[in-house]
Parts: sequence; structure tokens; C-alpha cells
Amino acid sequence: MTTLHLTEEQLRLVQQALDLYTRIGIGQFERIKDHPTFEKHLWNKLKDEDGKTDFTQFHKIREEVDIKLAEARNMLIQENLPPNGGWGIGMPKVDESCRVAYDIVQVIRHEFWKANPERSNLTVDSNVSLLAENSDKILCKLSI
Repeated sequence: MTTLHLTEEQLRLVQQALDLYTRIGIGQFERIKDHPTFEKHLWNKLKDEDGKTDFTQFHKIREEVDIKLAEARNMLIQENLPPNGGWGIGMPKVDESCRVAYDIVQVIRHEFWKANPERSNLTVDSNVSLLAENSDKILCKLSI
């Protein structure tokens, strides 16, 4: 076993990074546009002289990006899925590393849920469903 010490903020970044890795691996390329670098850049680029973002243009550009990202994904997988389509995490075509990343995200997310005193049992993070072999060895403990 290996130990890694992170701040809560760093652990959330690991969770986000693994979530993006998983989503790209199942073909949800449209999630790339949600990366803070691109989202903030476009948000700022479309500000007028009063500092207000043109949301109509913002969403129009993002919809165009969805179409292009779907085209790129479809070329890579040689299938014709619609924008916002993708494979399921359990499909044999999906690399096992995506399921391992997914399981790590599940464990981290559940740990943050347990640390929340106002948590609800009706949320996805209230439960952990592991998919990959040896994922039962994934441990996360918050020291909040």
C-alpha cells in the first residue's frame, strides 16, 4: 500500500481529474469544455465593455464545440453516437483503467459525503458501487 497526503482541496482536484479521465474514456468528450481553463477563458473572452458575459454567444460556442468533440470521438471509436453520447462504464470496449479511476472517485466522493454532517442518504455519493478488481483495497480517510 502507498500513502499520499493531500489537502482537502487537492483531494477534490484528484477526484475531478479522475472523473474527467473516466468520462473521456467512456466517450463523454463534451466534458472537456467544462475544464476550468476553457470555461473561464471563454467566459472572459465574451465579456462586453461593461464586464458582462454574452451568455447567448457563450452557449452557442459550447454547442458548436459539442458537435466537433462528438465528431472526434466518433472517428476514434468508429461508431456514430450522438453528441453527449458515450459508452457505459461497464462496457468491455472501455479500458479497465477507467473503471479503476471511477472506483477511486466513488471512494473519495463517499468520504466527503461521510464528512458532511448535513448529508442526505438520497444522493449518489451516499453509496459506493465498485467495479474493478481490487478496488476494495482503495482507502480514503479525511482528517477534517
